[in-house]
Amino acid sequence: MSNSILPQIAQFAGKRYSLSNKVHRIPLIGSQARELLYKRPTSILYSVKPLRQKMRSLLEPLVLYLVLFLPGLMTSANAITVSFSSGQHLFRLFTYNLPALALVWFLLRNEKTARALAKPSLRDLLVCGFSLAALIVLASLLSALSSLLSPHTTVLETPDDALGWFVLCLSCLGTGYLEESWFRLYLPLKLRNADMLSGTAITLSTLLFALCHRYEGAWGVLNATLAGTVLSLILWKKKSFHGIALAHALYNILAYLSVWIALNLTGTRQ
Repeated sequence: MSNSILPQIAQFAGKRYSLSNKVHRIPLIGSQARELLYKRPTSILYSVKPLRQKMRSLLEPLVLYLVLFLPGLMTSANAITVSFSSGQHLFRLFTYNLPALALVWFLLRNEKTARALAKPSLRDLLVCGFSLAALIVLASLLSALSSLLSPHTTVLETPDDALGWFVLCLSCLGTGYLEESWFRLYLPLKLRNADMLSGTAITLSTLLFALCHRYEGAWGVLNATLAGTVLSLILWKKKSFHGIALAHALYNILAYLSVWIALNLTGTRQ
């Protein structure tokens, strides 16, 4: 190529580059234009992540999902009774819930979105009340519908004393925060980092959350699906992580409390 036309090509390339790059509207000259001609600017023109990198970004949440929630996936859907033991709940809290929760937030340490959503505020109490009310209404409607179509197959055993209820509250609090941290923050953010659409990421996270409740039967899975969808929408609309986590924990506590009240009112509790 003749040296006489190189400056013209370089000037033309500099103008084209300045038009395509809206952030830096500075025409390139001299060596910069020559480098642009002979070296493809892949970092600017090609922002799509390679397939291998996407697969690596999806491997971590997939492996951790199987590690952390495999027991829920393997539990039989025909389980009749969910037993209660203060010792078992305490053991699970300190050997599973708290370590898993610490691991999730360690993995979220560089996620600015997660840190912003988890910043405490008084608004969390309002979001908690609204979220809890939505979960109760949803569960009540499904319970009424399921009682008409099919008998309930899951029975909760409740604590017998004040210590048992205290342990239960701690356990529900740990479970609520762990599941909301994973399914409403960590997993959707990881999927979005893999170039997945936000709606698809939230939907997939909700379905995986519902699968962990298969031991409650089909109605329990449906309730978890709808509840997970509601909590996800509230989180990303109201920007309050603690609000939905507390609502999740209180909902679990109220589930046990409603069973305890029903057993005492009917006189079937021994």
